[in-house]
Amino acid sequence: MNLLSSPLMLALAEGGQDSFSPRELFMAASPANKGIIILLIFLFCYQVYVAVERFVTYAQSNQASDKFLKLFMDTLRRGDFEAAKRAATTHNKSHIALVLKHGLDIFQYEKQLKTMNPHHDAIQPVERAIQRGTAEVLELLKKGMSGLGTIGALAPFIGLLGTVIGIIKVFSDLKTKGAGDINALAGSIGEALATTALGLFVAIPAVWIYNLLVNKQDVVVTNINNAASQMIDEFIRRESQN
Repeated sequence: MNLLSSPLMLALAEGGQDSFSPRELFMAASPANKGIIILLIFLFCYQVYVAVERFVTYAQSNQASDKFLKLFMDTLRRGDFEAAKRAATTHNKSHIALVLKHGLDIFQYEKQLKTMNPHHDAIQPVERAIQRGTAEVLELLKKGMSGLGTIGALAPFIGLLGTVIGIIKVFSDLKTKGAGDINALAGSIGEALATTALGLFVAIPAVWIYNLLVNKQDVVVTNINNAASQMIDEFIRRESQN
């Protein structure tokens, strides 16, 4: 038998746009699948919120970092540490500024210790402080990332669960109504397929956004390491002159 001319496909085709509109599918869905659909919609709204919040945060950080780095390095080369710290405070939305200010604070403290002990190494504590600051910033950058990863991994399975529930409903309808009126089964079949489609609709952008944010996160960490390396080189140069 030709699949395209089968009673099932003809029934689905005759259903029209109204029968398979999202509203009609939701209203005809079983209570369990209504819960699954609501859950998937909530997960989609959550990932939109995380994406907007993260991209705005990265945009603000990049803009602040561009202004901060030039000012910070200029004041650092002049030895005006207080002006350098003010620059970091002014551009506190920059993740780079958070780490470099912490390193500068530690360097000033270690310099005070060196006045009491001329053999004290003031550079190694700064390097450790930079590592701690970078780790803390990395945790800030990961905000919402675990949620996106979880949505990307679980949304297809949540949709598949809805499909299984819908198929069970189809067989239940077959048992009670028989296969004579295939139109009576079309709603359950549409419900079953719609939940999988919704699960994929939620999961695909979540995975894509997650990977984009991971790349942005790596760029920020690389920029922090490069800027911190320049700052430490300046500290070493100053130490060598003393």
